[in-house]
Amino acid sequence: MAISIQIPGLLRLVVVRKPAELRAMNAAAGVDRPLSGRGGFVNRSIVAKLQPFRTPTGERWPVFCSHLDPLRGKHKSELEEKLSDVPAQLQRICGEIAELAAYVRGAPAARPVGVVVQQAVGRIFFDDYRASRESYEAARTLSGWLAAGPVRTLLMRLSDKVQPAVDTVLTHARGDTACAHGTGLALHNIVESIGLMRELGRSGSTLKQLSPAEAVARTLRAPPRVLREARDTTQAENVRVKGRSIILLSVESARKHGSDPGIAFLAGQRNECPAHAFVPALLAQVWKAAAS
Repeated sequence: MAISIQIPGLLRLVVVRKPAELRAMNAAAGVDRPLSGRGGFVNRSIVAKLQPFRTPTGERWPVFCSHLDPLRGKHKSELEEKLSDVPAQLQRICGEIAELAAYVRGAPAARPVGVVVQQAVGRIFFDDYRASRESYEAARTLSGWLAAGPVRTLLMRLSDKVQPAVDTVLTHARGDTACAHGTGLALHNIVESIGLMRELGRSGSTLKQLSPAEAVARTLRAPPRVLREARDTTQAENVRVKGRSIILLSVESARKHGSDPGIAFLAGQRNECPAHAFVPALLAQVWKAAAS
């Protein structure tokens, strides 16, 4: 059952965990990505945290745009086209896959696994994309910023690290906001999955016993949460949400407790992740290479 927290003037929040409720809420008319900041102090604070994710010309990163935004739609269509031939994309990053496979086997890493994953994701957009420790640390800063609680948020504001991190990610992405999203935010779930594969692969027998599909099923991770806002009072499944409420979709929790792995990417919905086929295939190829 969804959890609703209403504190007048402070917070209007609904947390959705069940797979069916999550899918219904995500698809409901009037529920979308851009957040107005209305509904309470906490709602405004959340919106303020999203402001750095813009280009110098003011373009928002796609993940924070409405599904009706034409530029977001353009980015999504272009990325879906890039990823339509999954085998070809995997071949393009065969060098990075080999590095990740060695890491899964337990070999000492020449560079942090996050740098390798970031470079693999970046090369979907630019064949000569090169990640660095600096660019990966910038991505970690952005992930930490979005996940930070009030105290850590204040400390990060005072440290003035967030905007330079955005700038670093955008510079490596050559100003492409879709690439910036992939290399700054979306890569972290892949990094976690590769780390879990390394734990599984500590035993050589496990590498031989588990099929790539089984390994992916055990290590695939979804975003812990994604944010939406109800523009008006909305009813989805058994959940009723008041207008201007922040809706927290606990995607990873829904994946764990459901039978549909596609929910990790909101597959089949209007805002499904364009990488819904590519990421599982990438993880499967890494496991296959590690086991060979």
